[in-house]
Amino acid sequence: MKLVQFMLIAAFAQTAGIAADFSGTWKIENIFNGSPNVINCTIVQADNKLSGSCKPQVEGLSASDLTGTVEGSKAKWGYDLVFNGSPARVDYIVDLGADGTLKGSLLRNGSPSPITGQLLRTNASSKTESDKPR
Repeated sequence: MKLVQFMLIAAFAQTAGIAADFSGTWKIENIFNGSPNVINCTIVQADNKLSGSCKPQVEGLSASDLTGTVEGSKAKWGYDLVFNGSPARVDYIVDLGADGTLKGSLLRNGSPSPITGQLLRTNASSKTESDKPR
């Protein structure tokens, strides 16, 4: 019995340090100043480092390069941009749920608002789930 317990503990310890995979294109939704907002983030993950870009679905805003990190099922990333002529900082703090969705906070210059996100496509495939044959 002790051998079985040891094996289970050892197996858990090996997988506990493995970072979740945040790679892909994500549709992130939140409410800002009472209005719904959508941001598309394309994330590339190498070990526990994140890179890529995010583009809000706001006319006149271009994509911004992101950098970030992953620890277990949690990720943090951010970028700088210019909004209405003023510099701004946007940071994301999220958890990847067992169902494959994101939940967390988006911080605009430090002011948080809740976000949710869903994976639109993985980086390994240009097809979305709805594009795949059944």
